[in-house]
Amino acid sequence: MMQTLEGAWEPTETVDGWRAVEADGVNLLPTEAFIAQNNFCVNAGMEAAFEQRWAARESALKECEGFVAFSMLRRDSRAKGHGVAPMGDGEANYVSTTIWKDRASFDGWRNGLAFGKAHGEGKAASQQGKSSKAGDGEGSAGPPPMWARPPQPVFYEATLVIASSEGA
Repeated sequence: MMQTLEGAWEPTETVDGWRAVEADGVNLLPTEAFIAQNNFCVNAGMEAAFEQRWAARESALKECEGFVAFSMLRRDSRAKGHGVAPMGDGEANYVSTTIWKDRASFDGWRNGLAFGKAHGEGKAASQQGKSSKAGDGEGSAGPPPMWARPPQPVFYEATLVIASSEGA
């Protein structure tokens, strides 16, 4: 793999554009990175507010030990053609993805202060997932929630990582 983002990975030889690794068909390849994703099922009509919320939030990820990259992915529901599955009701239409040097780096962030700050520790539970403060149950309807259900985390161990020296 190529060195990228301040030395997160060590260079690895490539042959014809692919990694030169020994794979015996019996043992798993070594883990080269750790990926954490949150799948969001954003309600129709709330997409712009959801994207604005992410665009406006402060992030300390760059300062975290072992952080490599972040991406917010929006499902391309307009894609058509062979092999493109239609989007089903209740299916995630946004995915936040962080790439970490290893699981220990992710766990360090997850258990640290930056995680609590980024995920609204100290905010009222009623505000989580709302575009602004929700109704208080006393006749105030408030805006609708941004997502249909809480985000669902998914984790991956990355193998066969290929990256450019410039990053994404």
